[in-house]
Amino acid sequence: MSALRPLPSRPSLEFDRKEAKALLRRLKAGDPDATARAHAQYAALDAATASRATLAIAQLVVAREYGFVSWPRLVQYYAGVERQCDSYPTFHAPDFYLAQARSLVASHAKRSLWAGRLLAAYVPRFFGMRVNDVYDQAVTDNDAQLAIARSNSCPSWEVLQEWAANEIRVRAKEREWGMDPRQRAREAIEKADLGALQQVVDAHPELLRPSGSDVAMTGTLLHMVLDIEQARGRDSLRPIVEWLLAQGLDLQRTLNMFLYGNRPLTAADVQRLLDRGADPNWVAPSGIPLLEHMLLSWRNEGAVDVIAAHVKPRDALWIAAGLGDVDGVRRFLDRHGKPTAAARALRPPLDAMGAFSFPVLPDPDDEEILFEAFWVAALNSRIAVMEYMISQGIDVNCRVWGTPVVNIAVGNAWTQVVECLVRAGADLDIHEGNSNGTARDMARTMLVNGSHGPSYRRIVELCGLDPDAILAARDAEPFLAPDIAPRLKIALDLASDDAGRQGQLEVRPENLLFGLFRAGGLPLMFFTRSSTMERERFHEAFKERVILGDTPLEQASLPMHPEAKGVLNAAIASATARRREAVTGLHLLNALASNEHGVAATLLARFGSSATQLREALERSI
Repeated sequence: MSALRPLPSRPSLEFDRKEAKALLRRLKAGDPDATARAHAQYAALDAATASRATLAIAQLVVAREYGFVSWPRLVQYYAGVERQCDSYPTFHAPDFYLAQARSLVASHAKRSLWAGRLLAAYVPRFFGMRVNDVYDQAVTDNDAQLAIARSNSCPSWEVLQEWAANEIRVRAKEREWGMDPRQRAREAIEKADLGALQQVVDAHPELLRPSGSDVAMTGTLLHMVLDIEQARGRDSLRPIVEWLLAQGLDLQRTLNMFLYGNRPLTAADVQRLLDRGADPNWVAPSGIPLLEHMLLSWRNEGAVDVIAAHVKPRDALWIAAGLGDVDGVRRFLDRHGKPTAAARALRPPLDAMGAFSFPVLPDPDDEEILFEAFWVAALNSRIAVMEYMISQGIDVNCRVWGTPVVNIAVGNAWTQVVECLVRAGADLDIHEGNSNGTARDMARTMLVNGSHGPSYRRIVELCGLDPDAILAARDAEPFLAPDIAPRLKIALDLASDDAGRQGQLEVRPENLLFGLFRAGGLPLMFFTRSSTMERERFHEAFKERVILGDTPLEQASLPMHPEAKGVLNAAIASATARRREAVTGLHLLNALASNEHGVAATLLARFGSSATQLREALERSI
C-alpha cells in the first residue's frame, strides 16, 4: 500500500463521494494515473480490469488512501466528526495541545489504555482496531495531533490550532482592563437600558454576528437576555428583546440553544424556557436531540425529567438508563444480562460533549455497551437502574475507560452514586494510574484540602474513614508558611512601580491594589465583575493608571509602609489558615477588602458596590 494522505482539515463525506465518482469515471475511461492510483490500494484492479470497476471499488480506494480499511469505516468516522459540530474545546494556548500530543505518543509507548482508545477512535488507520492491537503499531506526531484535535472536538489539528490562536486574539482584546464589549452589553441589559446597549452594539457590531462558540456556549446577546430575565422579569426587557429581534437575531434558536448549553439549569429554569417557547423536541445540527444531550451533560435528573415529559425518547439502552427506566433497560438485556443486538443500534454520542467527551470505539464489546449505559445512569443519579444492572452482573469495578466509576463519583462528590457503589462492593483501593490515586485517597485528600461540606464528609465516611480524625491529624502537622505565587510577585513589583509613579517613597495599600489591577487575571476580574460595580465608570476614572500593563519601571523596589506590610501579612495568614501552598492575588485582595475603611472598600462604594459583596464572592474561591 502506498503512503497515506492526510484527511482534509474539514472532512466532508459529500466531497469524498464526489471524488469517488470522479475516480470511477477516470477508471472507466482508461486513465493510467487513475488506474495506478486505484491499483496501489486495490491490487485486484489493473489496466486490464479498470473498465469494469464499480463505485464500491472507487470508494474503497478513496477510503484506503486515508488509511481506513473500508468505505463504511470512512462513513462511520465522518459521522463522528459531524456529531462534534456543536461542541467546542476548553480553551488552552496552542502549545498546550502540542504538549498533549507529545504526551500521547509517550503514553502509547507505555501501553496506556486511554492513549490506545484515543488512537483507535480518532486516527483513520487505527479506526476499528482493538486497543491492544494499536499498541503494536508505530504512532507518528501527525497521528497524535489528529487524535488530540478530535478529542478536543475539532475535526483536525489545523482547525484546533486555528481556533486556539483566534481565541488568544479575542481574549487579548477582552483583557483590556476587563472591558469586554459583551460584558458591557450585559451590564446594559441588566439595567434594562436599551440606549446603552445600542451604543455598545454600534461600537461593536460583531455582537450581532456571534461566533459558533459564542452560540454554543450561550454567549450571545439574546442568551444574556434569557439569563437576566429570570431576575428582572420578562416584561422589563421586552423593548430590548424587540430591538434585538429587529436586528435579525433568532429567538427560537436561542431558546433551544440555551437549553442545549452545558450550563447548569434547574427544573424551574427549564420549565420557564419551555413556557417562553423553547422546543423540547429540538434536534441540533449535530443530529443530537435535546433530551439526549441533557442526559450526557447536565447531571440534573429533575431538569431532564421536565424535558422527558414533553418528548417521546428514542428507544435505546442508554437512554432508558439515563431516564431511570428499569423496565426499559430490562428490554435490552437477555436472560444472562448481556446486551441484545438492539442495545447496539443507538449508542450515546459521548464523543460530542465538548470538555466532557470520551472516545467512542466503533466496535464495542458487550462490556463497553453495558458500561456506557451504566455511566449514563450514574451521571443522572438513577440509582434504581444502577442497582438493577449490578444485579444482572455488570462489574461494579469495570475499567473500560481505565477508571472505575466509584473513583469518578468520589472525585466529583456524587454522594448518592458513591453510596450505591459502596453498597454493591465497589473496590475503593483501585489506583487510577495517575496522581489522583484511589477513591479512598481522593476522599481523604479532598477533605484535607478544604472540602468540608456535608456531602464530602459523607463520602469520607463511605470510604471507611473518620473525617474528624483526618482533620485533627492534619491540624496537628506543622505547616510551613506558603510561598508567594509568581503572579503575586509580579503584582508586588507593579505596586512598587505604582508608588514610584505617584512620587511616593513607600508602598502603601493603595499601591498594592493597583499592582493587582495591573497584573490582571482573577484579582481584577473579582474586583470589577464579581463585585458588580459600575465598571465602565471605574475604568474611565483609572484607565491611565492601569493601562501601563505589567511592565514596571526599571528602578529599585520601594520599601513597604507598615500598613502595607500588615495587609500582605494578613494575606499570608489567610492562605496559611486554609493550608494553601501559595499566597495568591486573591488572598491579597481579600485582605485589602477586609478593611471597611480602606482603599478597596472606598473605591467599591464610590462605584456602586461594597467590600462585603466582594468578600462574599472571594470566600468561595480562596
